[in-house]
Amino acid sequence: MNTRKSAALTMERIRDGMIQEGQAYEFKRLVNLDDPRGKSNLIDDVVAFLNAGAGHLIVGVGEKRGVFERFQPLQGDKDVLRRRLTSIIQDSIDPKPMKVLVEFLDIDGENYIVDIVLPAHRLRPYQNKITGGFYLRTGAQNTPIPRDQVHSLFTSIEQFEADTAKLMERENAAVEARDIMQNNGATLHVAIVPQEHYERGRAPFDPGRGVLKSIRHYHNHSGSGVFKGCEDGVEVRDVTFDENRATSRFFIGDDWLIHSYVAHPITADASGRITIHEFHRALGRHLRDIQLLLDDSEIRGSFGVLLAMKNLKRNPKLAWGFPNTNSATMSRPARVERVDDPDLVERFLEKVRGVSVYGR
Repeated sequence: MNTRKSAALTMERIRDGMIQEGQAYEFKRLVNLDDPRGKSNLIDDVVAFLNAGAGHLIVGVGEKRGVFERFQPLQGDKDVLRRRLTSIIQDSIDPKPMKVLVEFLDIDGENYIVDIVLPAHRLRPYQNKITGGFYLRTGAQNTPIPRDQVHSLFTSIEQFEADTAKLMERENAAVEARDIMQNNGATLHVAIVPQEHYERGRAPFDPGRGVLKSIRHYHNHSGSGVFKGCEDGVEVRDVTFDENRATSRFFIGDDWLIHSYVAHPITADASGRITIHEFHRALGRHLRDIQLLLDDSEIRGSFGVLLAMKNLKRNPKLAWGFPNTNSATMSRPARVERVDDPDLVERFLEKVRGVSVYGR
């Protein structure tokens, strides 16, 4: 169905009462973006939907008891209004919602109503930065959430950060205690905590029965590896002939905690150049591989992610490139909607580059 026909159908369903105010729809007669209270009320509505799930905030519809009464169409430059609405929404909500769409449903050549489309966002809780308020869409109402109840309804950013840091420390120690990795160079560490970790009814990762699931090795020297059982979960290792040690180990716990440990993510090539550019591509590919595995398992996030590079001085051929530090670690775990978030990769690359002789 083309866009024009879809818009006409939506208008018809609103007019006929098939679309009413409720969990997924809110009608607003108008929005005065020049009035502080009007702008804040709009943000309250958007925050309530973001904290509850997907929804539509439709501007230009008068209602009575939640049912269409009349259209009160808007006029003016659509592009200007779209930019302004998008800017206000992104600037007034924490964390910043990135997938909000502003669409227009034409009534005639000059008049239209606005459909603010709010896809499901996972970085909850969302907060109105103007007032500091938290709201949740419940039926056709926006329910204020007292600050002392926010943590009980949502997994807090602080909880994600603490659990991701603990996971990094725990799995690094476990791998090193087993002495299963090559240890003559730098190491990359990735810790991931999905939202589903906190959902007690979530089934563990299924490595497959007849057809075994696999994931590509970080260095891709031997293709992909299948998951094998280990303590508290499953793992994939690319075991080499070097005393049965691996250059990469990828782990998924029964509780959906995820950890990757890679030996030699950065090296010095034959000319002595530090392979930061190659690392950039390899890390992006590795995180995309992890995200594909999560997508296949219907693990949607959000995710706490922590990246660290350690043991930069362990190999003398590499040590010269990092004269002032033995490690490069994110200052705190990030909370993202997708593990393969390009901004996450770029931020960590800048961290690694910043502590090298190449600088920022």
